[in-house]
Amino acid sequence: MLKRSAVFLLWAGAAISISEIYTGGLLAPLGLARAALLIAGGHILGTGLLALGGYVSFARRRNAMDSAAFSLGSMGGKVPALCNVVQLSLWTAVMVIQAAEAVTALFPSLPFPPVSLALGLIVLAWALVFGSPAQWINSAAVILLFVLSAVLLWELEGRAVPEGGKAPSVMSAALGVELSIAMPVSWLPLIGDYSFKAENRTRAAVLPFAGYFLASSAMYFFGLLIALRSGGDFFGFIAGSRFRFSACAVVVLSTTTTAFLDLYSAAVSLGQFVKTKSPRLPILVIGTAAALASAFFPSEKYGGFLVNFLSFIGMIFVPVYGVVFIDFFMKRPEHGLGHKGRKTVAEAFNLPAFAAAAAGMIVYRVFTVYESGVPTLFSLAAVSVLYIPAVLYKTKRGKFRITKEENNDH
Repeated sequence: MLKRSAVFLLWAGAAISISEIYTGGLLAPLGLARAALLIAGGHILGTGLLALGGYVSFARRRNAMDSAAFSLGSMGGKVPALCNVVQLSLWTAVMVIQAAEAVTALFPSLPFPPVSLALGLIVLAWALVFGSPAQWINSAAVILLFVLSAVLLWELEGRAVPEGGKAPSVMSAALGVELSIAMPVSWLPLIGDYSFKAENRTRAAVLPFAGYFLASSAMYFFGLLIALRSGGDFFGFIAGSRFRFSACAVVVLSTTTTAFLDLYSAAVSLGQFVKTKSPRLPILVIGTAAALASAFFPSEKYGGFLVNFLSFIGMIFVPVYGVVFIDFFMKRPEHGLGHKGRKTVAEAFNLPAFAAAAAGMIVYRVFTVYESGVPTLFSLAAVSVLYIPAVLYKTKRGKFRITKEENNDH
């Protein structure tokens, strides 16, 4: 079992990344005070959902995608599992691309493709050597990251916020909140892989909330300050940094301690399709593919891709976990799992759950496209309106029978 400090640092380390800093900088048009308030509010909501996902897996003693299959059915659970493998593979590539962008900004003579490929292989080696995020060296790396980040923050000392305190572009408050929710929610399909074996509720949910909330909020605020005080984004800021070697260390360490988690969970999710004795082979395959993809990605398109990618993750997994949370709180027994012999279509696929999740995805997409309101909240509302009555109806009809043992599992 992980120590409390190790759990806290695991999730704090997950939040210390260039992605967080870069996304925080996108909120600069809102101004310092307003953006800081929205960052805090969005992170309370997003990290709350993250911690709840960890707690559900802990209570059910199932990893992240097994918990989704608990609600969607034995076959239905393979759909979000496949989406999770894809998005985690892409996340690994995205973070390697960010790191390569930062390193080449610090050392312009270095070509992007070899740097990106080398960083991808470092992430892969880290994952293969240490095997799981539980190693003590991960905690040591995260502590070092805090120190190095503080050194970079010192770089901003004495730089005044420009007149008006805003960057020359437009952003709505609703989009600012959604971007603050989106980053912690992007870890929602992963947290169960690390919480389902937790010793108690504190280590399953409270410590992950505290670690991620504090570190991610700090990274967003760091990115916000960089955008406001340096007149540019993170890459431009570090290009002119006095502490280029410290900055390079932050880039490499933060990429390994974060992308490392993605590779491990991608291997776990792949277990829904291919059973292996060890996650090392799936990690090797996924990590190699991510490293190669990052080396040839058109880096100039990175900014727009990140925002759209976060939106894609939210669109898929917010409605899926909306169904999971409803099942959990309404104490509905597992759907199509644990039954021996052949399963009917209704047992393999929880059709009401699929319909509610699909509606939630459509609502999320519509509110994203039209930049109206906070898509996460409206998507969860749509799922609740459609799925809660279905659960109540089937429970009343006796189609969901909850035994005393199942009820106690909650």
